[in-house]
Order: sequence, then C-alpha cells, then structure tokens
Amino acid sequence: MLEKKDKELAVDIEKIHEEEDDTLGHRKLAALLHTGKNRVKRVMKKYGLRARKRSKKYHYPGKSEMIFDNLANDVLVKLSEINIVFSDIFEFKLVDGSRIRGCFALKKSTRQILSLVFDYSMRADLVVTTIRRIDTIDPESIWHTDQGKQFGAGVTIAALVEKGFTASMSRAGTPTDNPFAERFVGTFKHAVVYRKKYTTLGEFLEVARRWINFYNNRRPHEGNGQLSPNVYTLMINQPAVPNISHLTVY
Repeated sequence: MLEKKDKELAVDIEKIHEEEDDTLGHRKLAALLHTGKNRVKRVMKKYGLRARKRSKKYHYPGKSEMIFDNLANDVLVKLSEINIVFSDIFEFKLVDGSRIRGCFALKKSTRQILSLVFDYSMRADLVVTTIRRIDTIDPESIWHTDQGKQFGAGVTIAALVEKGFTASMSRAGTPTDNPFAERFVGTFKHAVVYRKKYTTLGEFLEVARRWINFYNNRRPHEGNGQLSPNVYTLMINQPAVPNISHLTVY
C-alpha cells in the first residue's frame, strides 16, 4: 500500500515539474500537494526526482540621472500600512541571439505580480507600459526600483504621478535594497528563461504566460505562509490579479 501511494505521489510531482514549474523543491511541492514535506523529500529521493538547480546572475542596467530617496527602508513606512510595489528590468537571449527585456511590478504585501511586460529594447517605455498595465493599486503606494536610468526618466515619473505612486530608489549599486524584485528575477529566470532554449519570442511568451498565472494562482510562497499570492490576497479581502490571457511585446 505504501509503495502504491509513493508511486502516485511521484507521478504527481513529475506532472507539476513537467507542466508547471520544475524548480519547485520538496517544501513548495508539499504545500501544493497538501502533504508532508518530509514525505515529499523521501519520495523524491526514492525515485530520483530533483528540482532544477538555480544559477544566479545579476545585470545592472545603468544609473538614473534623477535619484529618489529610499522610502522602502524608511522606518515610518515599514511601520505604516503604505503599500510598496517593487520593480526591475531583466534581459535574456533567444536561440538566434535576439535580446529580450522584461519589466514587472510586484506587490510586497501579497507577492502578486501586478504587471509583466516584454520588449526588444530597454527604453523607458518598457517601464511606462508596465506601470500603465497595473489594474488596481492602493492610494499613495510607493514604487521602488534600483537607480536604472529607465526608472528616473521623465516619461516614467509622469506615469507614476498619473497612477498615484511615490517614487523610491535603492542606494547606488546595492541590489539588497530591492530584495523582492531581485528574488523574483531569479525565480522567473530559473523557472522560465533557463527551462529550455527558445527559438521564437512567441514560444517564450506562451511559456511565460502560463507560468505567471501559475505563480499568482497556485505557486506556494513562504512570505504568504505557503499560500499562493492570489489565495493569500483573497483571504485578506483584497482583489486577486486576473489571469493573463496572452503576453505580447508592447
């Protein structure tokens, strides 16, 4: 009986790794499958199942001419209920060498990805589109980024004002001031970008679309008590982020 249950669990683990996210380890798998983490760890070892290992890379896009105070580390902000949205830009290459850039907005209190945009260039328009595609945001929210030049551009500041954001920036060359964004970039690249080699942008965008919906709706998050961002958000009576029906280069 135990052998049969172990095989069934192994099949469930393989299915999640193949269809949704092959980077999940035994802790997140246990939360997703509603079983014990030690059991998942034992079954993974028994059947030779492993999460794909992470490779860490960091890219700093260049310094902004307009610098804002680091409000994310402000003691009064931390003690208040002011919401913080973290953002960053990352890049990767398709098989043919084409460089693709991505920009996202991550809500700190729920870990939801509010917006995700891709383009071939790293212009400020990439950030502006990311901001404008956020459906709902709490009043007086803080928009925190590094000092990348795209985040301090005039069109970016105008878009932030239009949405009601207050701009905030990390200290120069200090990625630890933007930890939520840095962690998401690593998670996304590990789960999507490094999962396979993409021959076309359309192929990548479809995989990214499926994964970001999985991330918001099902992927357990330690910061949410191993609940997915949307499940946690609904529990605290806040709106869930709707599924993305398709991703395109803006």
